[in-house]
Amino acid sequence: MDILFSIFAFILLVGILVIIHEGGHYFAARFCNVKVLRYSVGFGKIFWSKKYGLDQTEYCVSAIPLGGYVQLLDERSEDVDPNDKHRAFNNQSATKRIFILFAGPLANFIFSILAYMTMFSIGVPGQAPIIGEVELNSIAYENNIRSGDKIISVGEKSVTTWQTSLVSMIGEILKDEKIELLLVDKTNNQKKINLDLTGRTKELTAPNALFSGLGLRPFQPIASPVIVNTSPNSPAEKSGLLAEDTILKLNNVSVKNPTEFSEMIGSRPNETIELEIQRGNEIYKTEVLLESSRDNPSKGFIGISMTIDQAQLEQYLAVQKYGFPKNFTMAVAETNQMIVLTLNMFGKMISGQISGKNLSGPVGIAKDAGTVAKRGLIATLSFMAIISVSLGILNLLPLPVLDGGQIVFVLIEKVIRRPLPDKIQMVFQQIGIGALLFLMVFALYNDIIRLFS
Repeated sequence: MDILFSIFAFILLVGILVIIHEGGHYFAARFCNVKVLRYSVGFGKIFWSKKYGLDQTEYCVSAIPLGGYVQLLDERSEDVDPNDKHRAFNNQSATKRIFILFAGPLANFIFSILAYMTMFSIGVPGQAPIIGEVELNSIAYENNIRSGDKIISVGEKSVTTWQTSLVSMIGEILKDEKIELLLVDKTNNQKKINLDLTGRTKELTAPNALFSGLGLRPFQPIASPVIVNTSPNSPAEKSGLLAEDTILKLNNVSVKNPTEFSEMIGSRPNETIELEIQRGNEIYKTEVLLESSRDNPSKGFIGISMTIDQAQLEQYLAVQKYGFPKNFTMAVAETNQMIVLTLNMFGKMISGQISGKNLSGPVGIAKDAGTVAKRGLIATLSFMAIISVSLGILNLLPLPVLDGGQIVFVLIEKVIRRPLPDKIQMVFQQIGIGALLFLMVFALYNDIIRLFS
């Protein structure tokens, strides 16, 4: 079921971004009075189509949900009625053609701004950037970073959550291989830290490698699992566990959060465990005979749904919430940061300065889409904003099969005052297709490696 949900979430979320991207081309073409022949969501075989409007534009949904296209009237690809020649794309000025081509990526960037505005209006929850364990002799330890320190700013950007800290720290590494941090320690004293990471960019920007590479961990606040309900005839129900019980210890080991508790249960199929429970103001112990999971017999099963003790978490939570116009300026800043970060990562990936493992394909995106869709609106909008920026930038790459490559052709035509010969355009088209296929295969390879690692 998780796989089916991830596939559905992927098709839905990416489909929305494709509609937005192609909608940019569509509305720009209509604004410039260029005739639109077809607006397709997806490639390949057409599943559904309908013609509508004075131009009888064909709106359709196609089989492969990995993109889409807007087909414009063009003398280079079809015979054009003499009465419509002035509405053909190839007969427009260079400025209009560039505007139409750029409008797709622009629509993606605008969507990202609107997504961040919505998120900041609702409030983006996160964990305060408080540092937990610091390894001895690590980069962090040698630069006077200690457990309990709180990050105030990274470079020139103020940060309030671990998410904003992580993105900003990666951005700083990509910029000049240095991270400038402003911290406040447990005694409320500020300290400036300058981390020189020269030569370690590739290592530290690999997926999930930054904190371990620096030798620190985000502080893990204690958020004891609270039982929401127990499954009928489950080990939890049989042992007398009730809703609103708080789980404190398992086999005399303190339980810090629901994730840790799930892992501890999962590693003990068919074992008898001892739980320390708080019920109201009383604390007592009980034994539970675990079963094995039906889906995976090698994992333990207890049969409870959990939430967390919010009171324990409140002091560690941070919420980014702004009214207008602050939410707009913050949304523009976030989108700009993501554009710069994506461009830097892609450029350094091509030059070999950072790991190509950062590149994700459809399998990885589908997996992430399913995960964020379960986390709610804020996580979904954040994911879509990032993917939307990536989609906009990808389409601006100077490959002939993409918007960026077509813009380059138009600029060359404007300089030499005539279109490039068809044979030359065909050669560049083939090179572009080859490069794009290589990227797709490499991204898919990364997805498969992650899936089985």
